[in-house]
Amino acid sequence: MKKADPELPRLTKNDQEVLKSIIKHAKMPDTEIAKKMNLSPQAVFKIRKKLEECGIIKGYQPIIDLKKIGIDVMVNLVIRLKPVVWDTYSDNQISERIKQLPHVINAYRVLEARASHVILMGFKDLAQMDKYLAKIQTKFAKEIDILAIYPFATDKIITESRVGLLYEIIDKKEFPLDEFFIKKE
Repeated sequence: MKKADPELPRLTKNDQEVLKSIIKHAKMPDTEIAKKMNLSPQAVFKIRKKLEECGIIKGYQPIIDLKKIGIDVMVNLVIRLKPVVWDTYSDNQISERIKQLPHVINAYRVLEARASHVILMGFKDLAQMDKYLAKIQTKFAKEIDILAIYPFATDKIITESRVGLLYEIIDKKEFPLDEFFIKKE
């Protein structure tokens, strides 16, 4: 029998349902969630507070249409930091420095033989992206190797939703892999 992970907070069925409502409808007030679940608004408030205090909910962020604020180009950048960087900075210091870069949207530390980081960046256009990446290639050539550049237009983003994955985890159901997105006869 599988033991419960002591690091993971225990969620009741109501906790799970409130969390799913928050995930799906972030702006839904507690009173509406309460009505939908047949609970008191105070009970939903307590559950929300519990989810925040135990770190499951770390904050609330708006979903921004990047194109409407002038970001037309995004790039997934795969880099490898050279030994001189690792000799100078700790992993945490490097992470903090990457967080400070203005074009970074998401950044990931990867444990791969050739790459050290995958970084998603946003730019107003290809010219701005080219100028920025050229500067990295020239000014920081002794510190960083750019291994791959995958640019794409913001209107080509298919999804940015984690809802399906979160539902799978909350409901503790296995992801059915008999179909990916192609129906097999």
